[in-house]
Amino acid sequence: MQSGMGRSGHFFAVDAHDIQPDLLTSAKALGGGIPCGAILCNEDIAADFGPGSLGTTFGGGPVAAAAINAVIDAIDSEHLLQNVTDREAQIREQCIVGPVKRIQGMGLLLGLVCDRPAADVRDALLELGILTGTSSDPDVLRILAPLVLQSEHVDRLARALDTI
Repeated sequence: MQSGMGRSGHFFAVDAHDIQPDLLTSAKALGGGIPCGAILCNEDIAADFGPGSLGTTFGGGPVAAAAINAVIDAIDSEHLLQNVTDREAQIREQCIVGPVKRIQGMGLLLGLVCDRPAADVRDALLELGILTGTSSDPDVLRILAPLVLQSEHVDRLARALDTI
């Protein structure tokens, strides 16, 4: 899962929609690199879980719990959701240049639709020291940036796209 813990500009991507999920999972980003996972569910589903029904060797361990708290505190205290929203707006404003025809996605989980194979654009950007990815659509360059992406990074990406 790559859309949780703020990458969408919301704590969870579902928060951007008028949807109330029955069950939501979170893992990797939840612990900031410390192995952990969580299930959030409504009361109806929670009622089906009895004592011992969700067992795990290290579940509820103090290191994982501390990591989860630290991640949530950092997202809040460093205003990272606002940063994601600001950087998305900046990317949409500055990065429709060079091979980029349009931008899809939300937050910092974006697809830059290119006028040539995205793999060629990815390779050219890599030569300039910018790491991007491709997707199942051969014309979409994938941007999966961290929540701490800075304005200068987007400026650099836009300049690079404009030169290739």
